[in-house]
Amino acid sequence: MKQVMVTGASGFIGQHLVNRLLSQGVNVHALARRRKVRFSDEVEVFEGDISDSDAVKRAVAGVDTVIHLAGKAHDFSGKDSAKDYFSVNIEGTKNLLGCCNNSEVRNFIYFSSVKAMTEESRDILDESFFPNPATPYGESKLAAEKLVAEYGARYGIKTASLRLSAVYGPGNKGNFYTLIEAIDRGRFVMMGRGNNSRSMVYVGNVVDATIAVIERNKSCEAVYIVTDGIDYTVKELYEVIAKGLGKRPLPFYIPMSIAKGLGWAGNIGGNIIGKPLPFNSEVLDKLTSSSTFSSRKIQEEIGFKPKYDLYITMNETIESYRRSKSKI
Repeated sequence: MKQVMVTGASGFIGQHLVNRLLSQGVNVHALARRRKVRFSDEVEVFEGDISDSDAVKRAVAGVDTVIHLAGKAHDFSGKDSAKDYFSVNIEGTKNLLGCCNNSEVRNFIYFSSVKAMTEESRDILDESFFPNPATPYGESKLAAEKLVAEYGARYGIKTASLRLSAVYGPGNKGNFYTLIEAIDRGRFVMMGRGNNSRSMVYVGNVVDATIAVIERNKSCEAVYIVTDGIDYTVKELYEVIAKGLGKRPLPFYIPMSIAKGLGWAGNIGGNIIGKPLPFNSEVLDKLTSSSTFSSRKIQEEIGFKPKYDLYITMNETIESYRRSKSKI
């Protein structure tokens, strides 16, 4: 790994990854849609997206490794159509792979999601589980995985798709940030006892796993789930965040019988006004269901061992959250 091109380099994970690559003396080409992030002068930035063949070809020139982070993120509001996901995550990946033809690329890493497998899981699932994505987002990520594997097999290059569980850490402005903000403002109340479990992964573990796969993967069709190696209940998550904020968790929760009634009322209200309300039965299911996955395969085959977890990184994440609030 001497020269790497990163798509989605200006995003949350991309910025952490670019900084790590630079620290290891790697030459980095960053493909970014907008120069909203100021990169180090050591980074060669190419403005464009993965559908822009000219920009992609310029960014790929001379690199031996491509790390493909760019994509249409999961929108939990349900506003985005299947066409939106397929256009970016499938067609965009197809264009990127096509631009790698006749290049020096010998290693291609695709960032996928456990949602390519399923939305919920009562059991701890691993890569042997037959994927059954329940959303257009999950379907698009699985289809892109297959494109990457087929490309690797056809051209004899090493490829891997990393199925990430929910990613958290400093700089994350997604659902985890929203949860921190809700707890900070005293607006979060657990639905049920909070015993449902979630697999998550700290951004530092994602970066470590990526580097390990680049250096040690020998397959052209590898797929790996990446987590912290432990799962967290919603109650644990709530308590750790509250402690990091210096707040006390609320001493009560909403019983499921009442929560289901509120969800049902939200369904009716949404039907009346013609659009989903912030809380309905679907939202309740997501808040109270479990979603757990095993990262044993990447640990056994690649030797990646997660070094970080929620408990030892929360203060750093909270500090990042407070810095971002102070800038508003």
